[in-house]
Amino acid sequence: MVTAPSSPAWRSTANDEGESPSDAGAPEALGACGKPWRLEVMGGDGRVVVVCAHDVRRAALAESSAFERALGPALDPARDRVCACAGRVRPPAFVDLVFTAHPEEGRVTVQAGADDDLDPELGPAFVACVGTVAAAFAPIRAEVCAETGKSSFVYPVRVELE
Repeated sequence: MVTAPSSPAWRSTANDEGESPSDAGAPEALGACGKPWRLEVMGGDGRVVVVCAHDVRRAALAESSAFERALGPALDPARDRVCACAGRVRPPAFVDLVFTAHPEEGRVTVQAGADDDLDPELGPAFVACVGTVAAAFAPIRAEVCAETGKSSFVYPVRVELE
């Protein structure tokens, strides 16, 4: 789960305190853009899909520091892209992101996706704007698979934008 503080939804008109219409829709007004993102475990939601050569399993985010080291480098670039898009197009109430890390290769991508719950009017343009974000980091040996070799981590999250 990616956490971000909650705040009022997108406002398309100025408020009564002299705020201009362009300031009213500023990305900083969105909960997801107000503070840095971080990975954390909440309830049973903090589970990473671990893909090994001969095994696919779910693991708790807290189970291995390799998860944070591999997924973490994409948090700021993904946040920056989501917030930049929120400044360009009206955002839906949430956006689904899928983090996919390849720790032995030192790369992680974040891809915005649409599902049946996404606002059909606002969602497609916002998802297209966010697209795919990539980040690189020093390759690490994750050692989360029973056999040696490359592993991948997949971490889907829903980022609340209201």
